[in-house]
Amino acid sequence: MSIDCILFDLDGTLLDTSYDFAYALNQTCRDFNSPPLRYQALRQIVSQGGLAMIQLAFPQLKGEELESRKQHFLTLYFENIDHHTHIFSGLESGLQVLAEQQIPWGIVTNKPTWLTEKLLKNIHFPSPPNSVVCGDTLTVSKPDPAPLYLAAKQCHIDAKNCLYIGDHRRDIEAGMNAGMQTAGAMFGYLTDDDYDNPWPTKLFFETPYEMSQYFQHTFSK
Repeated sequence: MSIDCILFDLDGTLLDTSYDFAYALNQTCRDFNSPPLRYQALRQIVSQGGLAMIQLAFPQLKGEELESRKQHFLTLYFENIDHHTHIFSGLESGLQVLAEQQIPWGIVTNKPTWLTEKLLKNIHFPSPPNSVVCGDTLTVSKPDPAPLYLAAKQCHIDAKNCLYIGDHRRDIEAGMNAGMQTAGAMFGYLTDDDYDNPWPTKLFFETPYEMSQYFQHTFSK
């Protein structure tokens, strides 16, 4: 099957958001007199979302107290969302290929709209995404295939001709559920378990540069 469209997960695949997450989480720890977390420990769970991150910092909390702490963390993250976030180094040239060859591309993330829109406002891509589907755009999110179907529709490409790239097993499952081709971004926010239990896809990018080279080979005429 040909590849006529590229769809990216956001955190850990297209953008390195880990430093701003680390700042917000460790500032939350300081605000509540808890010890800060090591960056590497936090980086492994960024793709699992805000709840997982706050549970890592405050494993003893439950219920309303946990939710309140999460909202404190997310507010701090929102206020500092793009201080150190950037397109993964080495991926810019691949995005330039998509722009030059007029290849439609999009973002499918479980990040909520209020955070995604604030983040993307100050990120400059060689060409704008044809679709941005967030975790609350629909009533379901990845690994349900519906967000990916919507992205393909907005890009005017059949799902089977889309390549969905992500750094979490959930991304690969979502792509497979949608009948898309899939690829793993192995430079993203992976856990030890991700390496011990390989994902059900045949295409892996160990570095952003490998992804750019793949786009160059696939789309350059």
